[in-house]
Amino acid sequence: MSIPIPAEFLLASLSVGGPNNNIICLLNHLTTSNDYSNDIIVYAFDTVTETWSTPNISGQIPLSRQQFQAVNDTNDKIYMFGGTQFHNTSLSSEVIFNDIYILDTLILTWIQGSNVNAPTPRVDFTATLLNNGHILYIGGTVGVGIIYMSKIPTYNTNNNSWNTIFATGDTLNSRSWHTAVLSPDGHVIIYGGGITSLDTTVNPYKWSIKPMIGSNLPPSLKYHSSDIVGNFMILAFGVMMANNSFLNLTNVNSKIYLLDTRNYTWVTSTSTSPNSPHPQNPTVTQTQTVTVSNSNSLST
Repeated sequence: MSIPIPAEFLLASLSVGGPNNNIICLLNHLTTSNDYSNDIIVYAFDTVTETWSTPNISGQIPLSRQQFQAVNDTNDKIYMFGGTQFHNTSLSSEVIFNDIYILDTLILTWIQGSNVNAPTPRVDFTATLLNNGHILYIGGTVGVGIIYMSKIPTYNTNNNSWNTIFATGDTLNSRSWHTAVLSPDGHVIIYGGGITSLDTTVNPYKWSIKPMIGSNLPPSLKYHSSDIVGNFMILAFGVMMANNSFLNLTNVNSKIYLLDTRNYTWVTSTSTSPNSPHPQNPTVTQTQTVTVSNSNSLST
């Protein structure tokens, strides 16, 4: 089934909310007529009725932006941080944001979170919610500058406060347009610049660089997507890179890859079961076998 999205979108963000997390929220800067909006627009896809809508949302609505990240918690709230705006007619020039906004998807209201001790404005980072309610903002860029991977801003959703942690372990190069997932054993797994893992079960958190082993190895990618189901990270799409440059703007990756996060091995098929404790991940209700075919499409 193909269900068209009501507006074009680029560099937007997806999250979930609503009763039983049955609503996929697309946070976008384009209207249904594909014009730029001064305020962020939320498009909602109901996974039960399989329909799109544009809900009427009140409160402190954030300015339109792109290249931000949004992540949801277990209380039906979406946390949106950072981003930049090129086309907002209410702004005199490009602005990079370091504000955080919280969307309550049950009562459809925006509020602004705390800016006390907020990190510098940034784009193209990742946002990962840990089981303790802390969001980790990893990597990205700030203007033309870099962001050190060992210095990680965190937002505590329990009391709406900012903090900064300093990770130990392997030294990582700065990066942007990467992806991050949280494994069941508490590791934040980054792809983009190879595979790296942040162990959040130790204090301080510890980085480790993982070798690329297994079959069906992915190329170097940016603008890709990743998610986790059980112990397996699913990596998809993106643009292939070489020597930190685009191979070709038309050289997009149409393939899908699977990483077993228990041993950091790339595989072509796997079985998944309901063993993923972190709340932002989809719930697997029964054991399923997922296979990547020769054409790198997924089958179950």
